[in-house]
Amino acid sequence: MNSRIRWIIGLLLALVIGLAVGLIIVAADDSDDSTTVTLEPTTESTRPEATETIETETTETSTSGGTPAPSPDKPGTVGSGL
Repeated sequence: MNSRIRWIIGLLLALVIGLAVGLIIVAADDSDDSTTVTLEPTTESTRPEATETIETETTETSTSGGTPAPSPDKPGTVGSGL
């Protein structure tokens, strides 16, 4: 018998045995465990509220040449490029 045919038969046999063992395990599992988890809604938030605000100050600098950066005040527009 060719060695390739032996490998194919061996792999198919291993697959069939594996499926049979899995089927036996599933069929033998007759436990009627039905666990129900009930979550009670809470009215209070457990997350802390944000109390700090961070303000940043922008400064303008004049440059010559190059491509101007997009304007932060108006999205989609280009700044003056002084």
